[in-house]
Amino acid sequence: MPPVAASAAPPFGRVSFPRTALVLMRLAWARTGSPLLMLGVVALLCLPVLFALMFASRGALSGDPIDFLLARYDTIVAGLATPLIALLLGTSAFSAEADDGTLLYLVTTTTPRWWIVMARLLFASLLTGVLTSLSVFASGFVAVGLSDPEGIVTAYTVAVFYGGVTYAALFTMLALLTRRSLVVGLLYVLFWEGALSETFQAIRYLSVRQWMNAVAEPMIAGAGDGGGPSATYALVGAAVVVALTVYVGGRRLHEPRIGRIGS
Repeated sequence: MPPVAASAAPPFGRVSFPRTALVLMRLAWARTGSPLLMLGVVALLCLPVLFALMFASRGALSGDPIDFLLARYDTIVAGLATPLIALLLGTSAFSAEADDGTLLYLVTTTTPRWWIVMARLLFASLLTGVLTSLSVFASGFVAVGLSDPEGIVTAYTVAVFYGGVTYAALFTMLALLTRRSLVVGLLYVLFWEGALSETFQAIRYLSVRQWMNAVAEPMIAGAGDGGGPSATYALVGAAVVVALTVYVGGRRLHEPRIGRIGS
């Protein structure tokens, strides 16, 4: 009887990137999904819908729906809800894992450091983009139904998804660079994106909020040139931010002083 060939030993050290990403995203959800944080996210998502309900309740007295949607999407969704949700989701997972030692364990496994950062980025960006896009669609439906005047609802649904990805990358990188990422992120949203980008024309080219408007503008019928960055510039800028986040994050996780990471 011929000898039975021994089964090949399973290869150790080989990383399954999709499976690892799923595990890391589940871990990020476990660290992020606190009741207080989720309450804040839901409140931000409901804010534009509440404004839409007030607009719809007044009927013809509310004024032009196009002006209403443009103003609310720019100020509430693009200027407030999208960056704050991305800030909460982009910084909380790394902060919690740095505090309880989970992050130190992760960097000792065979998973590449850059893939750990990429998984966190996928989690924060997809969740931010999907939630804010649903908020835009819901508020538009409440205000004007399915008519979508001038294509504004569709344009900003796409734009805030883009903005969610870009903001999540920016704040994920911030969480890896400083323990005060939440404070620094709030200052960025309130002053850089709010006051300064509205005052100084040159800062618009370094403002994610202005990039979102640039992405939405070509999809809105009759929209003119706002004088800021173009959609192409915005897309290239987002790609640079994402690539820089993955590179800087991977390098940062190679450093021994992981205790500095967090909020």
